[in-house]
Amino acid sequence: MTKIIKYNAKNETRYKFRYYAGLDELTGKKRYIKKAGFSSVDDAKKELLKLEYLNSIGELTRPIKNIKFGELLTEWMQLYKTTVKPSTYASAKRKARKYIIPYFGDMYANKITLQQCQAFTNKVYSLVPVASSSINSIIKRVLDYAIRLGIRDNNPMQYVIRPKRQPSVPDTSRHPNFYDCKELAKFLTTAKELSLKYYALFRLLAYSGIRIGELSALTWQDLNFKTKELNINKTLVVVERQKTIQTPKSKAGTRLISLDDETVRILKTWQLRQRKDFLKLGINTLGNNQLIFSNDSNDYLSNSVVKNWLLRVSSKAQLPRITVHGFRHTHASLLFASGVDAKQVQTRLGHANINITLNIYTHVTKEQQSKLGDAFANYVNLGS
Repeated sequence: MTKIIKYNAKNETRYKFRYYAGLDELTGKKRYIKKAGFSSVDDAKKELLKLEYLNSIGELTRPIKNIKFGELLTEWMQLYKTTVKPSTYASAKRKARKYIIPYFGDMYANKITLQQCQAFTNKVYSLVPVASSSINSIIKRVLDYAIRLGIRDNNPMQYVIRPKRQPSVPDTSRHPNFYDCKELAKFLTTAKELSLKYYALFRLLAYSGIRIGELSALTWQDLNFKTKELNINKTLVVVERQKTIQTPKSKAGTRLISLDDETVRILKTWQLRQRKDFLKLGINTLGNNQLIFSNDSNDYLSNSVVKNWLLRVSSKAQLPRITVHGFRHTHASLLFASGVDAKQVQTRLGHANINITLNIYTHVTKEQQSKLGDAFANYVNLGS
C-alpha cells in the first residue's frame, strides 16, 4: 500500500508519495511515480486514486505499440546517426523536420495506413520531386524499425505507387550543363586574363573532374608534383551551417588522379603566387596542411564564392552559364568523346556504381552528332 508522507518545505507542511506502477516492459525493472508538493492529505489521496485508476486501465504502463511516429523517428534517427557521415545525417534531419514530422509526427506508428502513406507520397512529390524518393526512404526505414520492435506487422510504404516524372519535349534552346572543347578553351583563356587563382582553380576542376567539396578540401600535401598525382581523400561539407571535413562520398571516392604536365605546371605557379601573396599579409603558407585554394583569410572557400568567380568569367567570355558541378560534367563528357571507356571514367570520377557514370555522363558531343550521318553513309557505301 502506498504511504502518504508529510514533510516540510520552506517552513510549510507538504505531502508526498511514491507509487509503484508495475514493471517496465522494456527493461523489466520496477517503475515508480513520485508526486510531491501537496498542501493536504486529501489532495495527495485524490492524485493517488487517479494514478491507481489509470494504472488499472493500462494507461501508466503504456504498451510500446502506442508510441507516436515522431517519437519513433527521433529514436531511429539517433541510431541512424551512428551509421552515416555527418552530412548525410544532417540532410535526413532537415527532411524529417520539414516534411515528415508535420505530416506523420502525431500519428501512432502502429495505426499508419497505406492510404496515408500514399497521400504523403503524392504530396511530397508535388513539392520536391527530386528529393521525394529519399524522404520516402526515411519513412520506410522508420516503419521497418517499428516492425523489428514488434510495433507493426507490415510496412505500408512498401506498397505505395511512386509518381514518375512524365517525359517532356526537350528544350533544345537550353545549353547543357557542360562545355565542349572550344567553349572550355575560351573560358580558361578568359579566366587566365582575370586571375591566376581563377585559372588554376577552374583548370583543375575541368582537367580532373573532382567535386567542388573535394577541391575545397585539398592541401598541397595531396598533390605529388613528381608523380603528377592528386590524392582525393577528403571533402568539405557544411553540417548545421558549419564547414566540416569528412571522408569522400563513398569508398570509390578515395582515389588517385593523374594530372597532365600543364595543369601541374599551372598549380606550381599558383603555389608560388599564393605563398608570396599571403606572406605580404603575414600568413605562413608553408605548412603541410596548407589549402591549395583558400579565401582571403586562408580559410575554406565557400561554394558561393566559387560560383561568383564562375559567373564573372563566363560573362566576360560571353559563354552560356553552367554550374560549378558542370565542370565535372565537362570532364566526363570530354573523356567519353576522347574514347576513354566507362569503367575508367567511373574510377576517375569516384563513382561507387557504374550506372551513375552511364546515366549522368554519357553525353554525345556536338562533334560526334554532326559526324553520325557521314559515318553511317561511309560504312554502308551504297553509292548514289
